[in-house]
Amino acid sequence: MSEIKLPEIKKCLSEKIVVKPILWSMYHINAYQGPCRYGQGYSLTTEYDIESTKEEFERFKQRMKSSANPEKTIFLEPIILHWNEDFIMRNSVWEEALKDDNKVDLYLICGVRVSGYFTVELAKRTCKAISFLPAVKSHVRCDQVDMSAHLYAIGRPEVYPCYDTDDLTETLDILWVKKVMKSMKVFFPIKSAFLSFGCQSSYINLDDITKRFGTTFAHVNAQEVFDEIDALSDDELKTCSEMANNLVKQAKDVHMSPEFMKNDYMFYLATKKMMSKRDCNAFTIPCFEVCATRELNKRKFTFCLAKSLFREEGIPSACAGDVGSVITNALLMAITNCAPHMGNTMVWERNRNLCRIHHDSPTRFMKGYDKPMMPFELVNFALDGWGTTIRYDFSQDIGSPVTLVNLSPDMKKIMIVNGEIEGCENFLTPECTLAMRFYVKDANHFLDCQKYVGHHFGMVYGNWTEKIKTIAKSFNLEILEA
Repeated sequence: MSEIKLPEIKKCLSEKIVVKPILWSMYHINAYQGPCRYGQGYSLTTEYDIESTKEEFERFKQRMKSSANPEKTIFLEPIILHWNEDFIMRNSVWEEALKDDNKVDLYLICGVRVSGYFTVELAKRTCKAISFLPAVKSHVRCDQVDMSAHLYAIGRPEVYPCYDTDDLTETLDILWVKKVMKSMKVFFPIKSAFLSFGCQSSYINLDDITKRFGTTFAHVNAQEVFDEIDALSDDELKTCSEMANNLVKQAKDVHMSPEFMKNDYMFYLATKKMMSKRDCNAFTIPCFEVCATRELNKRKFTFCLAKSLFREEGIPSACAGDVGSVITNALLMAITNCAPHMGNTMVWERNRNLCRIHHDSPTRFMKGYDKPMMPFELVNFALDGWGTTIRYDFSQDIGSPVTLVNLSPDMKKIMIVNGEIEGCENFLTPECTLAMRFYVKDANHFLDCQKYVGHHFGMVYGNWTEKIKTIAKSFNLEILEA
């Protein structure tokens, strides 16, 4: 390939959560016994408190590292903080605890003695997430609920009580997905209207999305995308040809003239340049309205290939200006580590509990980014032979489990579907026809849920229902399960 450097895009999936680990302890000054003090002899000394705290500190460091994915988590230097039995909290404690507050996503507290108060007070001094993990050698393993009950009662968000390291792993996963969503900025060219005429179930207003997920947006007139295509240099056009040739080499078979594939890559490259310029890392564009300008017909390309490629690269994207599906796809990508398919989803044969999803928008990593590329073929979208689409024959996977997800337009509900592949239609048929059929438990219940979310679902292989439900609850989404 030529030496043209493709535009840099900071992908939302590359985010890491920053954790500040603090072990909180009490160093008794005096030796005494009583209702709040156990032991005798050496175990009542200050030296013993310091010694046992250091032992717990080493265990704490090992436990937190064993709970975290290093590709998603950064641990700042763990520290030990303490007070004495006079229960005086000195300013120096807060200065040390909060000195990295501008970097921190999560404060992870492990408490040895009387630690609920420290955790509550820390939470009142920062807006960052708070988690508590009881010490291994603790006399009581309930400090985590002592602090959470107080903080929940005063309306403090982002509180995560952990009983053990399994809970900590789940907490880190939740916070990572939240950071992914918050770091997402959607490049959303507009034509005629903000809400596409072709997808009314996308969203009500963009503020709902920003409030719920933290995701932001950048807009241009869709005509500017064509201007960017026209401004591509000769070297960039050569790169587009080389990328098209490489795609042909990877394909199992090609059912269209390769001469048109360069056009699809011109749109892909131009869009990526515009996204990079605006610090965007997600994408959608209104297909119906832009198609009606006849620019696509004149230039002989469609958006299908680019959107598949973007999701394969870890850039959430969706068809038809459907911002809601950008969010859905981003959630699926973060939770499952797969590049989702997306499409129009419907009950197909009600009496057989058979449903259908169709769109020319599969990816080659629907089974996982860490799995081998799935075999694919290339088919033209338009009957005149242009518009590159990736095709996958879903009939190779009959009986395989799949998970489908969609959000309601008000961003308050999420529908999670667990299905089983029954077959494939129109594998090599032009136009938006590629379809996968799948069984659900109850088609009537499916329809009852679907009326709240619409028709565009994201889809990945495997059964991810429970993990998606965990993340959905963290966003306070009402769960519709079918």
